[in-house]
Parts: sequence; C-alpha cells; structure tokens
Amino acid sequence: MAVDFGKVAGRAVLSLGAVALGAAAGAAAERLVMRFSATPDRDTDLTEFYSLHGEPFEVFTSDGAVLAGEVDRLTGSRVTIVMPHGFALNRNSWYYQRLALRDRATLVFYDQRGHGESTYVADAQTRDHSIDQLGRDLYSVINQVAPNDTLIVIGHSMGGMSILALLQQHPELFGTQVIGVGLISSAASSVGASTLGLPAPISRVVQGLVPGVASVMAKGGTALSHSRWSKTDLGLLLTRLYSFGSVAPVHAGEFVADMVSSTNFNILVDFLPNIYEHNKLDSLEPLQQVETLVIVGESDRLTPPAMSEAIIEQVPGAEFVVLAESGHMVTIERNVEVNELLTGFVDRIIERHDQHED
Repeated sequence: MAVDFGKVAGRAVLSLGAVALGAAAGAAAERLVMRFSATPDRDTDLTEFYSLHGEPFEVFTSDGAVLAGEVDRLTGSRVTIVMPHGFALNRNSWYYQRLALRDRATLVFYDQRGHGESTYVADAQTRDHSIDQLGRDLYSVINQVAPNDTLIVIGHSMGGMSILALLQQHPELFGTQVIGVGLISSAASSVGASTLGLPAPISRVVQGLVPGVASVMAKGGTALSHSRWSKTDLGLLLTRLYSFGSVAPVHAGEFVADMVSSTNFNILVDFLPNIYEHNKLDSLEPLQQVETLVIVGESDRLTPPAMSEAIIEQVPGAEFVVLAESGHMVTIERNVEVNELLTGFVDRIIERHDQHED
C-alpha cells in the first residue's frame, strides 16, 4: 500500500509541535526559576569542557568510516577504560569523568561515527547507522587501540547500547578481556517504550511517528540544519528539559546544546529508526561474568529507570543506582555522585584483578 509521506510528515509536525508547546510551557516555569536562582558560572565556562586532550588516534572501521579519538595514558596502568558516548554528543561529554578517572587507569575516548570529529560513509544507500554497527565500531577501537589490554567499558546512553551490541557479537570477551561494564542512562530495548515525560496517549502517538518520519527524511536526503534552532531560547529549554531533572547550572545546558548543535542533523535522523529497533535484552547473560554497574537518573525522560531495571532483571547481582533529581545527562548534572560511583567501581575491579593476578 502506498504511503502518503506528506500526510505522515504533517501528522508528525502537528504531534511534535504539541510536544514542543507542552515542553515549552513546563520549561517556562523553570526559566523563571533559573532567573532568580541560577548563579553565574565561576569555575567552568564552555571552553573548559573542551580543554582536555590526550594522544590522538584514528580507527578504521569495517565499512570505511574513520573514528577520531584520544588516549589518556597512565604509566603503569593495569586496566584500560574505553568510554563510548551518547547520541548527538561527542567524546567531550565525558569531561567530568575524564578528570576523575585519569589517575586510575588508561582512558580511551572516541567519537561515534558521524559525531564529533569522526566520519561516516557518504553513500546513504550503503552506510550503516545501526546499533549493531556501533558494536562493530567499538570492537574495532579495542582491536586497534587496546588489543592486549584488560578492559573496563563504560557507556552513556547510545554508548551503553554500543557495549550491549558488542556483548551480543562477542560474548567471549566478557569475563576474559573485559572485566567490568558500566551502563549509564542506557537501555537494552527500544527507547520507543519511553513516555518522554508526556501523558501516555500523547507519547504513544509521538513515539509511533518518530521512527517512520525519521526514516523517510533519511531516505529522502532531506537537508536540514538545527544548529541555529538548538541555540534559541526554546531550543535551549527543550535541551534542558530532556537532559536534566533539576535546575542545573546554565553552562551545563549550554554545553549539551553545543554538542547537539555540532552534530550533523541528517546523521541523527539516520540513527533514530535504528535506536528504536534496538533490543538486546535476550543477550545480557554474559554480563553475569563481569562486574556490572548500572546508573540512571530518577527523572530521565529518554531512558527512564524502568529501562535500567529491565537490564538488572537479566543481570542478578549487578550494582544498580538511581540518582534523585537527575535526568538523562546525569554524567554532567550529578557528576560528583556519578564520579564517586565510577571511581569506587573501578577501584574495586582493579583490586580484584590484582588479587587474581597474584
């Protein structure tokens, strides 16, 4: 049956417009609160978020995309930590965690394909922006940057999905080379189950439309730019609404918006249907062979706690932490608490690894 793309797109615009209006209404109150309660940033401005640098590298993937990354090498390190980032972000999103972990292990950061400084396959007919491909990319990073290292892998959002794709493709790595896994604000199943913080009837309509509209736009090669929109008041407010669960500092929202706006919109559109198809719940058993930590924000509207709980149900014994008054970008919003959890997690793994080696 033929599909009237005009009608589909029109319905999407109306639905997403309703979302924007609802979000703007809720965010307007936050904006007023922000005006009276937010204090000027004294310690960090946006340039600080991009100030950390390590040894650069390029990884050549299975289909020709080139991933840009950096290694923070620690002399005498017994463990290497690889940290894939989330959707529409880049490796700089790990700023706070990079500061906290760099004196504990060698750290590997890279930009996912089409994000940050990494390239993507130009031919829209052959490029692969599936979560499975992100798992293959992570495998390429490991093989080309840390092939013989004992590893901990920690992913945020889509980065966590990348790890779960690797888990499905190469379960033999877990419990042998990979001895620890951290999943932050992530999911093992489709994000279409999320309500986006909207009333259930509205969320069902919106979630039902998003992957189809995104697929049509991607196949049609629609040239769109969101860099200006994302920096508008409404764009910043929506970014804050779907990033944070509290009145986070102004610079935090601007940092997230800056990363989102620097990511090619058409690449994001290309990824969306694949994120909605993501389902690795039946492949989680190998996580029982490694130390596993799952962290989520209590108010995460994109990958809510129920999605992390679904992972925990499949991995008995995993450490599970829900942080109050926190949203999807918990790594920034609650960086102190997240860093305490991660440093404790890494220290325990390294200690047990050393005992086993002895």
